[in-house]
Amino acid sequence: MNISYVITVYNKAPYIADVIHSLASEYQQTPEHLEYIFVDDGSSDDSVHQIQALQEELPGEVIIIEQENQGAAIATNVGVAHAKYEWVRLLDGDDIPTKNSTEAMYNAAITEKVDFVIGSSGYFTQSDDVVSQMTKTNANGYVVMSQDEALDRFIKGFSHNSSCMLVNKNFFVQFGGADIRLRSPDYTMALRATAHSEKIVRMTQNVTLTIDEAPGRLSSQIARSRYDSVCAIYYLAHELLPARTDVAKAVYKRASSRSSRYARALNNR
Repeated sequence: MNISYVITVYNKAPYIADVIHSLASEYQQTPEHLEYIFVDDGSSDDSVHQIQALQEELPGEVIIIEQENQGAAIATNVGVAHAKYEWVRLLDGDDIPTKNSTEAMYNAAITEKVDFVIGSSGYFTQSDDVVSQMTKTNANGYVVMSQDEALDRFIKGFSHNSSCMLVNKNFFVQFGGADIRLRSPDYTMALRATAHSEKIVRMTQNVTLTIDEAPGRLSSQIARSRYDSVCAIYYLAHELLPARTDVAKAVYKRASSRSSRYARALNNR
């Protein structure tokens, strides 16, 4: 099993220690070939120093890439471009993997002959020991979804994030990676992967834990996330699957509903 971790970081200094401790504790038997690529997207805090101070805990080569702030999508693409192994596990700088999650996702991908695996996420509390909160992912806890099943699920709602994804690097390049037009890479990567696949694997358990309180993270920026989500499914219908009128109908129904509800929440401002 050869895995490249791509961990995107932007002002995550308070959380880096938890992320590294969790990565160091993920495996019962550590694979021979691991690398950890941290892409610091122009942090103004001491995130890079925190990584450097703790990197020896990790059971593989550590690469730190520093760039000017360009957003999570570009940072993700840069990290994957530097990955030397066939499979890439994506992770954000304040999310932690559950135990056995990467191995379980990898084994499911190989067994089912797919290039993309996605799971769910739960929460952890930073004030408690992070390792003790790392639940274990069951290697058999997954379902195989056809393209139509995945499209139906993802258009109606998307509760995943990029930290829930394992992807074949060549396939990532093939579908274009993260869409740099949008701030968050999560939704577009899943839609792009699905549009280029006959089937994907969805883990039915949490493969990632997200800190229960992290001010400023993209998922807490409601207006932006609503905008990004509507754009993501719009691009799916018009650019990825333009011949699928059934997809277009589902997309417009979902986009109209979501926009209308949000407008009402804002009192039509």
